[in-house]
Amino acid sequence: MQRPTIVFPGGEPALAAHFAHGPLADRLRARGEPVVHQDLPGPDEAARRLVGAEVGLLGTHLSTAHLAELAGRTRLLAFTGTGAASYVDLDACRSLGITVTNVTGYGDRAVAEHALALLLAALRGVVDGDRAVRAGDWSGFAGPELAGSTVAVVGAGAIGRAFARILAALDARVLVVDARPVEDLAALAGPDAHQVDLREAFATADAVSLHLPLLPATRGLVTAEVLDLLRPGAVLVNTARAEVIAPGALARRAARGDVRIACDVFDPEPLPADDPLLAAPGAVLTPHLGFRTPQALARMATGAVECVEAFLDGRPLRVVT
Repeated sequence: MQRPTIVFPGGEPALAAHFAHGPLADRLRARGEPVVHQDLPGPDEAARRLVGAEVGLLGTHLSTAHLAELAGRTRLLAFTGTGAASYVDLDACRSLGITVTNVTGYGDRAVAEHALALLLAALRGVVDGDRAVRAGDWSGFAGPELAGSTVAVVGAGAIGRAFARILAALDARVLVVDARPVEDLAALAGPDAHQVDLREAFATADAVSLHLPLLPATRGLVTAEVLDLLRPGAVLVNTARAEVIAPGALARRAARGDVRIACDVFDPEPLPADDPLLAAPGAVLTPHLGFRTPQALARMATGAVECVEAFLDGRPLRVVT
């Protein structure tokens, strides 16, 4: 029987290294003929590199226009992260008979820690302070402490829960927003924790951190009206998905200059040079770094290889579509 071709069309260099060398590369070679590209292709080129492959390890955006060229040969796209819908057209894959799997839980702590870094940077003006020092300005400025402040965690999935535990350990008062009751709220975030609705969270918290998955119900959930509820001096942190905020609403709210934003996710990525978020006063912006720790990347690669092995064994796991 012909061995399947397994292609990583390019993307995160650390993932490429795991797939090309070491134990994970050995596991791929035991199942097929791996081809690992080391660069970062555009969506069209990524799709072209997958033509003829039975299995794709997907770590970058894939052009919908070229998906049809994979039909009849490619049976599996093993996405190396969680948000596959942002990288490949799931409806098109379903219609073409291409299974898509993902990896979950790999970056819960990594993203929660990055949310903390963004929150503290915004509260204490770390980016502005760095720029001031480089300009010779040592006048300094005050920023509030996290301890004793009220922070709303919107989304009580694994990352939101990890962030809530960190906040409680740092003596912040935690509010939690979730569609379902959080039964272990006191154990999770302390006796002062409360579950509230979205509007109350935005209206009362000193900081709001978004940890929602991108679903039809959450796309655009944070509207301009909700953002208007933020009090002057409040901080909004987003390490979830940019699309959970209504298009253009965040830039318009930040432009008023009375709140601070700290974001690791954007729509689109990368941002155009003239995007208004880049000019937002006091904004802290990072290029989708939340999951990028050596530990999390190793878990991503391992999870994707597990999906390949399970699929080829006829027992697919973590199937998205």
